[in-house]
Amino acid sequence: MFISQARTRTAVLCLILAVALACNMPGTAEATQTQVPGLTFLPATEVATQTDTPPAPSASPEAAVLKFKVAVIVDTLSEPVTRAQAQSLVDDADRIFESLTGFGIELVDYVEDGAGGTTSDMATRYIQSYASVFPNGVIIFSYGDNGDAKLYGGYSYSLPGVAGFHNTFVSPATGDGQVYVAVVHFSHKYAACGYNGLDVLQSAVSVYGECRNQPGTACVQHNGYSMCENAVADLYASTPTYFAATTIIHEILHAFSPGGNDDHYATPQCNATMGWAPEYFVFEESQLYNGLYPFVYQNFIYSYQP
Repeated sequence: MFISQARTRTAVLCLILAVALACNMPGTAEATQTQVPGLTFLPATEVATQTDTPPAPSASPEAAVLKFKVAVIVDTLSEPVTRAQAQSLVDDADRIFESLTGFGIELVDYVEDGAGGTTSDMATRYIQSYASVFPNGVIIFSYGDNGDAKLYGGYSYSLPGVAGFHNTFVSPATGDGQVYVAVVHFSHKYAACGYNGLDVLQSAVSVYGECRNQPGTACVQHNGYSMCENAVADLYASTPTYFAATTIIHEILHAFSPGGNDDHYATPQCNATMGWAPEYFVFEESQLYNGLYPFVYQNFIYSYQP
C-alpha cells in the first residue's frame, strides 16, 4: 500500500489483495478474454504522459540498463539480513523488474539500524545523512510498524528528500521531491500452511484463512517451510526468495499507482481501466504482474526524468 505522507499512513492493506490472490482466494473466476503474453497497455492517459516519450528498453543484452537505485536499511531489532542476502534478493527483483519494464533495480548502499523507532524514523535518519546525492528509493527489511510487514509481507510510503533533491523517477502522485520507501519482511512465508499466524508449525493441514481460505488443505515442505499443497506450483513459490523479490517490486511500483489499493490486479477499477470484463481474473497473470494492474508499469516507464 503506497501512502504519499508517512504521518498519514493508515493500517497497512498493501499486500492484502496480492496475498489473497495467491493464498486465500476460494477460487479463480473464469477469464472472459484471451490472455495476451507480456504487457498489454491501453493508449497513454494523462497520468502516463508525464514526459513526451518513455525511454526505450535496452536494445540488446550488452546495452546498459537504466537502474532504479535503492539503499537497504536492515532493522536489526527485527531480524538479521546480511549484505550478501540483501544483494541476492535485490538481484532477484532486478531480473523480474527488467523483464517487465526494461529498467533494473540496483543496490547502491547497505546500512544496519538498531536505534529503534518507526520505519519512518529509520528512513528519515538515513535521508538526513545525505547532503545531495541520494538513491531513488529505500528498502527497509523489518517486521514493520506494529508488525505489519511480518503479517502482510510489506507496505510502502514516501518521504521528502533533502532540500534540492530531485528523484529521476517522478511519481505521478507525489512529484519529484520524494524518496520512495518499501518496508519488506525478508523471510516472509508465501502460502504458509498450518502456522495459524505463529512462527512455529501448529498443524499438518491448513487452518482458517490459509491456502486460499480452504481449511484442511494438506501442508507440504517446500522452500524450507510448511506450504499449502495447492500453492507449490505457483510462480511466487518458484524459488525461496521469489515472493520477497516480488514484494519489493510491488511496493516500489505503488509510488507510481495514483489509485493506491484500487490499482491492485483485478480490482473493479483495474478491470475497467484495462477494458477487461468485470469478472476478469487470471491467477497466473496476477502473479506475473506482481499483484498490480499492468498500466502501473507504463506509469513507471514514463516517470523517468533525468
